Amino acid sequence: MPSLMNVLKVFSVLFFFNSFAYSQENIYTIKNKKAKIIQYSTENCYSRSIIFRDSIIYTGNSNGTLFSTNLGNKSSKNFLKNKKFEEVRDIEFSNDFLFGMQSGSFGLLAKVDTSKFIEFIAPSSSIWIGTFLDGMDFYGNTGFIMGDPKEGFFSLFRSEDGGNNWIPCEGKIENFDGEAGFAASGTTVHVMNDSTFIFVSGGKKSRFFKSTDKGKTWKITSLPYMTSESSGAFSICMISDQVGVIVGGDYANPDLCLNTCFYTDDGGEFWVNAEVQTRGYRSCVIFAKGIFYACGTTGIDYSIDNGLTWKPFANGNYFSMCTDNNSLYATIPNGSFQIFDLIKRK
Repeated sequence: MPSLMNVLKVFSVLFFFNSFAYSQENIYTIKNKKAKIIQYSTENCYSRSIIFRDSIIYTGNSNGTLFSTNLGNKSSKNFLKNKKFEEVRDIEFSNDFLFGMQSGSFGLLAKVDTSKFIEFIAPSSSIWIGTFLDGMDFYGNTGFIMGDPKEGFFSLFRSEDGGNNWIPCEGKIENFDGEAGFAASGTTVHVMNDSTFIFVSGGKKSRFFKSTDKGKTWKITSLPYMTSESSGAFSICMISDQVGVIVGGDYANPDLCLNTCFYTDDGGEFWVNAEVQTRGYRSCVIFAKGIFYACGTTGIDYSIDNGLTWKPFANGNYFSMCTDNNSLYATIPNGSFQIFDLIKRK
């Protein structure tokens, strides 16, 4: 039998960790009971990508529209009115221009500024014909786009001039059978600096990919998601070169709270399963003021310990998120987004 001293030691350790968790939890203030809803479109659409800039919310939508919404006067504008665009899966700023990415039968970018549509962009060699683009990101003039595999290899492209011209990355990555990207929220791709690209895949095989030389060579780590066409990694957020979180799950079984979140503290060499998972499938993860937020079909969760444990933040059906200094913006059905107060330290 264990001695009384050993029992007391175990009790003391458990008491310490429980007290620490309690004290950590109680240094934050959560206010999301009266979240505002803003409807920017009367059409039956939803946004898989949302961006905040200069008091304007930009949304790329399932019906091929790209809206700006002024948070001051609540007025909305569609940049792609009367333009033929199948579906916007991602929107990203490069310098002062906003790019909307079309996914579908062929890849295409729409370039706009804050007032008007400028032009459509596609490589002159038509290499995006028949390419389903999953995500893009920019760091200054450096851009990176990932698309589903063609002829056995992932479709990877880079830009050196802010998104006006695109060429294939030199390093080729062969895909596994049934492996592809999920264009669920425009967050499967990240450009960390002017030479480092990362992205994640899902399906019958899930992996994490990282290049530090603009896509010439790649380091690859397998992710222990369940293997099915609807499972895998859907979103990644790296907050430093070492620390990051990946979320996903199974969108066909959104209530399944198993293998939805993994975190790393070594730059992606190893990914560890969260001790307390999100409440099911999650399509987007972002970071703001020391806290990770992950959204999906069954709500929004948050983590104050870099993805180790997750707690409920809001209930509902959410697609993508962004933040400013005070608020979290999350897209919902019916051409709308919801505004929450960010969790704050007391």
